[in-house]
Amino acid sequence: MKVFKRSDVPVEDVKGGAFCERAEVQHFITAEISKDFIVSIVHFPSGHRTRWHIHDCDQILYILDGIGMVANESAQYEVTPGMLIIIHAGEKHWHGAKKESHLTHIMILKADSKATMFECPTL
Repeated sequence: MKVFKRSDVPVEDVKGGAFCERAEVQHFITAEISKDFIVSIVHFPSGHRTRWHIHDCDQILYILDGIGMVANESAQYEVTPGMLIIIHAGEKHWHGAKKESHLTHIMILKADSKATMFECPTL
């Protein structure tokens, strides 16, 4: 068993890659800790978001704080604290903070998951 305290997990400032601008990421559970899951807390500053991307497994997001958007190719959804989102494997999507608010969510993926990145969404 491993117990995590949020204040003990380092915050990594991530620029580029999956993110159009930047995000702060806390990696709680990595492939080195669990053979099954990756769990991170991702904080987007106001207006920051991910690129369009596709995962080879389902992705779960749980909104902790702020107001954001989660979108696939056919719809956009405003998300607020307490909402849980499942994005199915192979579904092209993006997520991030609205212009007037930050967004913080928990992200859960399979430990061996792969993602394909595309362009940044036009807002």
